[in-house]
Amino acid sequence: MITQASRMQWMDFLRGLAVLLVVVLHANSQNIAGASVEWWSEVNRYLTPFRMPLLMFMSGMLLHRSLAKPLPLYIWGKVAAIAWPLLVWLCLYGFFVRGGLGVPNILEWQFHQDYLWFLMSLLICYTVAAGFKPLVTRAPSCHSWAYLGMFTAMIGTYVSTTIVHGGLLGSTFWYGAFFFLGAWAAPQVDRWVRVPWTVILPLFLAVAVLAHMGVDDRSLRIGSVTAAGISVAGISVVLWAAPRLARGAVVQFVEWCGRSSVVVYVAHFPIIVLLRDHVFSATDLTAGLQVMLMTGIALFLTVILVWARPWTPWLYVMPRQQRVAVKLR
Repeated sequence: MITQASRMQWMDFLRGLAVLLVVVLHANSQNIAGASVEWWSEVNRYLTPFRMPLLMFMSGMLLHRSLAKPLPLYIWGKVAAIAWPLLVWLCLYGFFVRGGLGVPNILEWQFHQDYLWFLMSLLICYTVAAGFKPLVTRAPSCHSWAYLGMFTAMIGTYVSTTIVHGGLLGSTFWYGAFFFLGAWAAPQVDRWVRVPWTVILPLFLAVAVLAHMGVDDRSLRIGSVTAAGISVAGISVVLWAAPRLARGAVVQFVEWCGRSSVVVYVAHFPIIVLLRDHVFSATDLTAGLQVMLMTGIALFLTVILVWARPWTPWLYVMPRQQRVAVKLR
């Protein structure tokens, strides 16, 4: 039987796994890190259908708990925990990496490029999800299926039109769809993890084969109904497997990172870019050695910031947000 505590542990693990894979991805990018290795790029392409869809999916699994709060408290929670770090790191990234502050620069830095699109997409998804609150309270049996309808509609819109394929809008339609799929799946997960391995094994093999084919075929990684199906199947496999992992030191470390996934996400990208510009640009390393060092140092420094979170909470949550939350209650 899955307890609430064990459920949160494996959810933290999957969130941590997804966000750490994002760090590994960016550390092997020619545009971002300044060097890349082809065989490692192939591994990253193999993981493309699962990495960000899983991160969005795990965020969506917590939507039920958020919507159970009064609407003002729900809105304030997203402002304090998503909009605030978005604004803070938008400015920090612009100051340390882009070299300036000001509204025109902020618009240039971020709204059409770089990495904070994830928090922007999350804000959009949570804003749209606020419209489901009447369903949660008045028709509890309907809202989960409405989430599934949102997933289908967003994927269908992305696939069938060329308007949403680029920038923040395209990312929100594609990856945000998995947010609503996670909201739909949350009540079903306990039943799914009890499915026998004889069902999971052929699903795993199919996912592995299709993901391998997707290394050389972008339409199997993103942007098609087939790609969406591969992502869903892969997420289903890891959802089944995660509760069965022995909680050794490595798993507990990933869980710990997952509990601070926002820290890992917002901090890793500026770290990689600063290392590229101020450390590795002055060296003459081979691409393979630079990627290895970049990955290790970026992970280490990011983990240091996770460790330092209790002393730097204002970087990730609005100061005194609890006082406002108490008044809103």
